[in-house]
Amino acid sequence: MACGRDNAADGPAPGAGGPADGGPGSGGATRKRTRRLSAQERRADLLEAAVIEFAESGYHGTRTADIAARAGVSQPYVYALFPDKRALFLACHDYTTERIKEALEKATTDLSDGADVEQALDRAYQGLFDERPHQVLFQVQAHAAAAADPEIREPVRRRFIELVELSERLNGAPRDLVLRHVARSMLGNVALALDLPPEYRPIG
Repeated sequence: MACGRDNAADGPAPGAGGPADGGPGSGGATRKRTRRLSAQERRADLLEAAVIEFAESGYHGTRTADIAARAGVSQPYVYALFPDKRALFLACHDYTTERIKEALEKATTDLSDGADVEQALDRAYQGLFDERPHQVLFQVQAHAAAAADPEIREPVRRRFIELVELSERLNGAPRDLVLRHVARSMLGNVALALDLPPEYRPIG
């Protein structure tokens, strides 16, 4: 079922807008000027904020007003960049998938002759798990959302296959080895989402 632009309860982001630095209505206070962010930087900040909100609340439970508030922008600005919440969610999925690809590529670059490919893949995942847990949790939410929405399922499925094939191609690894790594990673995702005790976590 299409969500439209967002949930019906979605209201304007709190604290959006405000007087300009030192301008009328600012009480005469002079504030230190900061560098104006580029459109690309503001988009990246918005995606980072959206990943956290979606990771914590899921696709249906997240309001664009909350994303806007976390990113420090107005809700209309969100819709100036993305036509609806689904488009923003899929942009977040692309963003997090690219971070996974970067981790896999770095693991391959750091791989020495005779090193264990399976362990290298596991270390790459563990780095994401430790340093960017919201990106890992977002993947869990993406798979859940894909189950109920064909327009999310197709790109999520395609990018999942891309990651498997990238791992094969970068490391010359057989598919069964890569899929064993994927299975451990998926269990790690569940362990993170459910806050399982260490003895139930597959890595580290």
